[in-house]
Amino acid sequence: MRKFFSPDNILMKFLTLFFDWMFYNWLFILFSLPIVTMGASFTAVYSLSFKRLNKKEAPIFKTFWKEFKSNFKQSTLFWVPFLLICTVLVASVYVSHNIIDEQYMFLQYPSSILLFIIIVATIFVFPQIALFNAPLKQTIKNSVLLSITNIPTVILVIVTPIFLFLLAGISAKMTVIIASLLLFFGFGAIIFFYSIFFRRIFLKHLPEPENESDSDEDSDKSII
Repeated sequence: MRKFFSPDNILMKFLTLFFDWMFYNWLFILFSLPIVTMGASFTAVYSLSFKRLNKKEAPIFKTFWKEFKSNFKQSTLFWVPFLLICTVLVASVYVSHNIIDEQYMFLQYPSSILLFIIIVATIFVFPQIALFNAPLKQTIKNSVLLSITNIPTVILVIVTPIFLFLLAGISAKMTVIIASLLLFFGFGAIIFFYSIFFRRIFLKHLPEPENESDSDEDSDKSII
C-alpha cells in the first residue's frame, strides 16, 4: 500500500500531472475571460508547462501570476493585433462564403490563405516569450523561421484543434463532451502536450542563456 502512494509510482505521477493540468486549465480560462489578456495567459501556462517538464517544482498559482504579470506587456502587444487581424480575416471569409453573391465567393480564398499563414507563422511566439528575453520583433522572426523548419510540429498544433472541432460537430452529445473536457482540463493538457514538442525544438535550435543561475535570479526565463 505504501508503494502505491509513493510519489515514484507511475499512477501517482500521472494523477499529479492530471491535477496540474486541471489547475493550469482553470487559471488559463479565468485569466483569459477579458479576451485581451488571453495572450499573457497562454504565456503563463507555457511557463508552467516548461518548468514541469524540466522537473522544477513551483507553486502553480504563484508561478502563474508571476509569469502572467512579467510577460503581460509583451504578450498583449502581440496578442491584441493578432486577434484583431484574425477576427477581420475570419469575418471576411464568413461574409464571402455566406452572405454575398456566389460569383464573389472566391474572395474567401485569399483571406483564408492569409489567415492560415499568420497562424502558422506565429505558433512559436508565446512559447518563446515564456522562455526567452528577446524583443517582440525578434521573437516573431524566430517564430516564422521555426515554423518553416519544423513542419511536423506545426501540423500537429494545427490539426489537434481541427480534429476536436470536427469531433464536436458529430452530434450534440459529442459537442457537450468535448466542451466539458476542455473546460475541465483540456486547454491545460493541450498546452502541456504542445510544450513537449516546443521544448525539444528550442533545445535543438535556440541557445540557452550563458549563465543559467544568474538568469534564474533575474528573469526566471532559463527553464528548459
